[in-house]
Amino acid sequence: MSPGPLAILGVGGAHVDRIGHLSGPAHGGASNPGTMAEWVGGCMANTLRVARAVGGARIGLISARGGDTGGRLVAEALSEAGIADFSAVFLDRATPSYTAIMDADGEVMAALADMDLYETGLARYLRRAEPRALIADAGMLLVDANLPSDAIGALCDAANAPVIALAVSPAKAPRILPHAGRFALTFVNRREMNALIGAPLSEPVAPGALARLSALGLGRVIISNGGDPVTVLDGDAAWRQPLGEPATPVDVTGAGDALAGATLAQRPDMPLADAVRFGIAAAAATIGVTGPVRPDIAACDLKGAADALPAAEPIALNTANPSETS
Repeated sequence: MSPGPLAILGVGGAHVDRIGHLSGPAHGGASNPGTMAEWVGGCMANTLRVARAVGGARIGLISARGGDTGGRLVAEALSEAGIADFSAVFLDRATPSYTAIMDADGEVMAALADMDLYETGLARYLRRAEPRALIADAGMLLVDANLPSDAIGALCDAANAPVIALAVSPAKAPRILPHAGRFALTFVNRREMNALIGAPLSEPVAPGALARLSALGLGRVIISNGGDPVTVLDGDAAWRQPLGEPATPVDVTGAGDALAGATLAQRPDMPLADAVRFGIAAAAATIGVTGPVRPDIAACDLKGAADALPAAEPIALNTANPSETS
């Protein structure tokens, strides 16, 4: 990679994902037949790998990992993706991991996130001069909610460029709220959106919910919702972008990260509406394969797929009564 400031610098999760799929009905308290797959994942790592693959800009990552096999897998995956790796390595610690068991319908039955290293080691590492210099020079800074809220605030303080937030999960999404007004763009899914506005996680994406996000300081938000349209809040404007008719998904892991990575790879050279369509095309390509990142995504005709999407549908924002969610 050529020297110089990074076009995009991400700070957050890069770890090992282990996903088990049951091959039949679940039997509680007993052994269940199925399969287990392992790969390098993490919200930030997935997002940056897609952005690098479809955009080609110089991209870097600051994360934390251990001096174990998982850590070596993460380092190899970042190198193969062409991402500059500035992560802290703690030789006496285990690399963070996420383990989930999915039922035969692809729904999560149980999951375990072993990510304390992000809370402690990574947060401390970000106080050092070297990572802070990288943050100050980056053309765009991505932060994810694997970090504690005070560390997210410190990153916003150190940045001299737009800061983008990735909500990660409903449990962690509220960590971004104290800094909501400082983000140029925020990526959430429907459940994370509801966690932010204090609504039941099952609530739909409705005009009142968008107004409540805006009232919290989140003025530009992209909201994914599984197989339903992506909703975009852009200041005083909002719209739904239908997904078209993608093929039956093979694995939805990483779809939201692909949406974020491909969208950001097109900014600021492309209007937000067009960048989101490109991101949706990348997400559709990603769910056609197993794993969080499609290895050949750079060879996919994402522009053609984006151009073929249905027209966006404007949303009238309910700014008069932000508590109204329908």
